[in-house]
Amino acid sequence: MATSGSKSVAVTSWDTLKFSWSENSQSVTNNTTTISWTLQLIATSSGYISSSASKSWSVTVNGTKYSGTNTVGISNNSTKTLASGTTVIAHASDGTKSFNYSFSQQFDINFDGWIGTVSGSGSGTLDTIPRKSTLSVGNGTLGVEQTLTITEMASSFTHKVYAESGTSGKVYILGTASATSTSLSFKWTPPDSLARQNTAGTSVSVKFTLQTYSGSTLIGSNSYTKS
Repeated sequence: MATSGSKSVAVTSWDTLKFSWSENSQSVTNNTTTISWTLQLIATSSGYISSSASKSWSVTVNGTKYSGTNTVGISNNSTKTLASGTTVIAHASDGTKSFNYSFSQQFDINFDGWIGTVSGSGSGTLDTIPRKSTLSVGNGTLGVEQTLTITEMASSFTHKVYAESGTSGKVYILGTASATSTSLSFKWTPPDSLARQNTAGTSVSVKFTLQTYSGSTLIGSNSYTKS
């Protein structure tokens, strides 16, 4: 993972076309990263280009294409920004994201030979965005208190936990149907009333569901079935 990256392509022996990107911000709620990017022409001591004609440029970031026109005239030992922008990139459901980019710049100049359009491409991997938390719960005994523990991916997350068994309906044991909790370790005693859900044998199957929230937005859910 990285917060920035770049790709350089030679234009002449003294000029380089460079695409750079960097992370601006991440939204845990929206599961997105906003990046800034620039397309630059870099000239060294003999990289002077005399050109005032309008030229075309194109940049594609994670499938989104940008294009326009500019000029490529540049002095020795200087850097010129040919294009720039920002792109919002959606992450996968687990918070990870790699993306591809490509870029091109029209030159159409004579510089020790004809130079037409120069292009390049590359890829980047963004910082992972924290996603849904996990719940640690063991096989319990009706009427006996047990401890449940949440491992959260971000300290700003809140949670709801509820249990279900057969037709008993949801029993909220952390937070409520309308409110979340910041607790990460809590105790719960499975009620003896769940015994009526036993249709065979000596055990009762209980499904625990952990819901993870960022503010009022549901990040995701994990479910665990215990007996």
